[in-house]
Amino acid sequence: MIPVEYYTTAYYVTLSLVLLVFFLPRLIFKPIDFKSDTSLKIFTFIILAISILFIGLRDPVGNWRYLGDTSTYTRMFEQIKNGNRTEFAKDIGFYLYMKLIASFANIKVFYLITGFIYVYLPYLTFKKWFKDKAIYVLIAFVVSMSFWAFGINGVRNGLATSIFLFSLKYYDKKWLMFALMILSVFFHKAMLLSFFAYLVSVFIIKIEKKALVFWIISIPLSLLFRNQLENLTEFVFSTDSIIQDERASTFFSDEGQNQLVSGQFRIDFIIYSAIAIFIGYWAIVKKEFSNTLYRLLFRTYVIANGIWILLIYAPYTNRIAYLSWFLMPIILTVPFISDLSIDILRNKEKLIYVIYGSLAFTIFMQFVI
Repeated sequence: MIPVEYYTTAYYVTLSLVLLVFFLPRLIFKPIDFKSDTSLKIFTFIILAISILFIGLRDPVGNWRYLGDTSTYTRMFEQIKNGNRTEFAKDIGFYLYMKLIASFANIKVFYLITGFIYVYLPYLTFKKWFKDKAIYVLIAFVVSMSFWAFGINGVRNGLATSIFLFSLKYYDKKWLMFALMILSVFFHKAMLLSFFAYLVSVFIIKIEKKALVFWIISIPLSLLFRNQLENLTEFVFSTDSIIQDERASTFFSDEGQNQLVSGQFRIDFIIYSAIAIFIGYWAIVKKEFSNTLYRLLFRTYVIANGIWILLIYAPYTNRIAYLSWFLMPIILTVPFISDLSIDILRNKEKLIYVIYGSLAFTIFMQFVI
């Protein structure tokens, strides 16, 4: 067993070595051809196995400094297994999910199943959309900054976003897609933000430039009307409704300000978010990338991220940001695996630099900041 204090490091070292072995020869000796071959299938299996097993086989009582809320989820699981209701009962989908697994398995099996769902459901969506090119979106997914945190710490949120991504596999079957989106909300009610952003991008803001204008305007609004936005947000989440959250009373209080990410205008997070906006805007507006689903998801990302900027001062702001960030791997990679040629990046080999850049940024934020 890997000591808990080295567990996250071991994940990133293993992932980095595997990516070097796969990508470096292709970068040096031949271009990326995207053809289906045995090595590509093996590599896909390895990436899935590394991410699922590291998330699923972690120490279920590991120290919170290294494994976040894992011990809390373990405690809640044991309470459910013993027939008691928990605070998770308010997220009825996640509560019933835990209750179902608790009826036949222990906590280790719970984490393994959860890790599988968290990683494999999005991969199924990527596979349907991009066929043999899906591996590159999968890699961008597992090296993204928030992937590990929401597989280990924000488990409910992570599962909910994976269900949302899986719903998009049925984009051509609207009734099933919306049913799965609603299921994601039952797993974590914060997904209402993502669902709302998706509906707005479908029915109201159908032009990418308008979504971008909203995102740009949200920055000065957040700076100028901080107190009013905080009061509004606390009121909404404290009201007795489907989105009520007992933590809302601490979101903007002195207690809340002791949280890891709180009380600051996170320009670094905004710049991070803007990278995907820049690439998506360049592909859609400048290069006239016509993929309907990509454009829809780009608008959804921009709208959800703009809403987060309005709430940027709240503790747990990274969790709100993730309601848009989970779409970043798609926004970042799809233009490079399509037939689109982006002049500033010249060729598809630059996709490797996008992936390595994302991994480097993730490692920097994980171990340096």
